[in-house]
Amino acid sequence: MQKIISATTADANAILDGSLSDWAFFLDLDGTLLDLAHTPEAVVVAPGLRQTLARLDAATGGALAIVTGRSVGFAESLFPGQPLTLAGLHGAEMRLRQDHSALPEQPPPPSYAKAREMAQRAAQFLAGVLFEDKGAGFALHYRLAPDHAQAVAGIMAQAAGLAGPAYALRPGKAVVELGPADADKGRAVKALMAMPPFLGRRPFAAGDDVTDEDMFRAVNGRDGLSMLVGSQAQFSRSAALSRLEGPADFRRWLGGLVP
Repeated sequence: MQKIISATTADANAILDGSLSDWAFFLDLDGTLLDLAHTPEAVVVAPGLRQTLARLDAATGGALAIVTGRSVGFAESLFPGQPLTLAGLHGAEMRLRQDHSALPEQPPPPSYAKAREMAQRAAQFLAGVLFEDKGAGFALHYRLAPDHAQAVAGIMAQAAGLAGPAYALRPGKAVVELGPADADKGRAVKALMAMPPFLGRRPFAAGDDVTDEDMFRAVNGRDGLSMLVGSQAQFSRSAALSRLEGPADFRRWLGGLVP
């Protein structure tokens, strides 16, 4: 597939080159579908997005998944009542479209609990640094306090040492998180592509951050299309095959697929 530097609503169907029923969609949440916010809890669902996702879900026969670093529970709270497939914590959590049962909660090992408590306690002494508990993972956000980036990195490195090899650090945009080491968005996409309704389709993935690169590589390797939602400078370092400037542009593009 020819590399596309930018995409517009007008040429969306031409880029996807065929019926939506031939495609499977894997979409990141923060910074892709949603505008980034100063705090994790402050993100909002833009007007019309729920309707766009509902139309895309119908047009693809359910081959639409949100693949996010957030927990499945948080994603569900943003799209209540919508039967979307959700891969949370970079794939460590999964809720399939047809399965609305609550995910069983497994108690974390003592080493992880100790790491979480340490990081949460240390963050209290860094003004503007926010602790986010994701259940099976946690993160420190420093968007409001960029001068604390190095301190946050040190705290999270210490937390990773306490948690042990079953957990790994994932840096992002003004955030460092700790979660299960065997989960990444590329693996999540591959797992979903092995089951219906995703099975046998060409994959499309969109994301904005370094943790989405695994997802981009996964779809590129299956004759799919990957799209970075971010700056031109960031695109030059990305595996993505196409780019849009920001979440608002991506929402308009996505809406053009299912007018």
